[in-house]
Amino acid sequence: MAELLPAAPVTDLDVLGPAETLVGYQARGGYEALRVAWTATADDIIAVVREAGLTGRGGAGFPAAAKWAAARQGPAPRYLVVNGAEGEPGSYKDRHLMARAPHQVLEGTLIAARATGADKVLVYVNSEFGAAYRALAEAIAELQATDLAGALVPVRLRLENHVYIAGEETALLAVLMGQPAWPWPKPPYPSERGYDGRPTVVNNVETLAHVPLILRRGPAWYLENQPVLFSVTGDVGRPGVFELPLGVPVRELIEHAGGPLPGDQVAAVLPGGYSLPWLRAEQLDVPLSPDALKQAGTGLGASVIVVGARQGLGLAAARVAAFFARETCQTCPICVTGTARLAELLRPGAGRSLDATESAEIAGVAAQHRNVGICSLLDTAASMASSAAPDLVGSAKAASPVG
Repeated sequence: MAELLPAAPVTDLDVLGPAETLVGYQARGGYEALRVAWTATADDIIAVVREAGLTGRGGAGFPAAAKWAAARQGPAPRYLVVNGAEGEPGSYKDRHLMARAPHQVLEGTLIAARATGADKVLVYVNSEFGAAYRALAEAIAELQATDLAGALVPVRLRLENHVYIAGEETALLAVLMGQPAWPWPKPPYPSERGYDGRPTVVNNVETLAHVPLILRRGPAWYLENQPVLFSVTGDVGRPGVFELPLGVPVRELIEHAGGPLPGDQVAAVLPGGYSLPWLRAEQLDVPLSPDALKQAGTGLGASVIVVGARQGLGLAAARVAAFFARETCQTCPICVTGTARLAELLRPGAGRSLDATESAEIAGVAAQHRNVGICSLLDTAASMASSAAPDLVGSAKAASPVG
């Protein structure tokens, strides 16, 4: 498909490949959409993005046009923040977009800035993504030497030491303002009061990379094709980043990633990184689309993590729970104690089957910790735990303990 990334799908997560040049990007239609946007009204741009149904690709799935319109209604100055944190385990798509298709990210960013009336753009880049930072800086310099330089609002790249919680948009804004990575309660939402207390749109890198496609090819084409980048990791033969249509069945995506490891079979899949509930082996024909996954009790997020039967759901769930317990920012006492308790309850499942009483206790503790706390970290930990608990009774695969 090669609409988002300029070359074949990435099958080695550690090798980013060369950055696409301005000449190469223009050869595949690059910056045609920005020229259109520069002569259109903000309302027209927002209407086209709304018609295309573009939603956030960072995991929340919020309609992009709604964010843009809300911020546009606020007083100037306004800000656009590009979330290049990508701290979700198993996700590699955003760093590949920034490092390999920097002009596509930049074009989408400038169109979004036009639509929102942003006076300044801040690009948060995880400090581990040096190649992405350099590629974006070079893309900005290349564009400044063209006749499109006038479309460049001030763009500031920020290379930040990243912690997991800073992927949450208010925590990310706090970091950009020189504060600790602590989320703040919503409302008010960033579109009302965000960076420096001003109307702010926070968009994921991949979300913005879709915008030039929508304006260049039109909403009808986009709705029919909907290219998506899927990061696939875990117990598969060929982990990588794959560009496929939205709605591809889970089973087909796993086959693109080399299928299960030799002698193994799929036991469970996290279709949204650590942040969303599990799919079971019998659900592999579910389409990877927001509606279908919602019906299946989960959702589409930043990465797809495959768990083989040899590893087992018990060990995988215990590892995820331990991760959440480590990564809480400790702002909310209930999150500190809740994630620790869930990790403690799931730990035995890493090495043996749980009995029905233990499973019920996990489900009960998870239920008590849903929809509480300032951000979604505790809720996602509880959701993951309650999703796994029923299948851990009499079925957990013996494995090494979780540290």
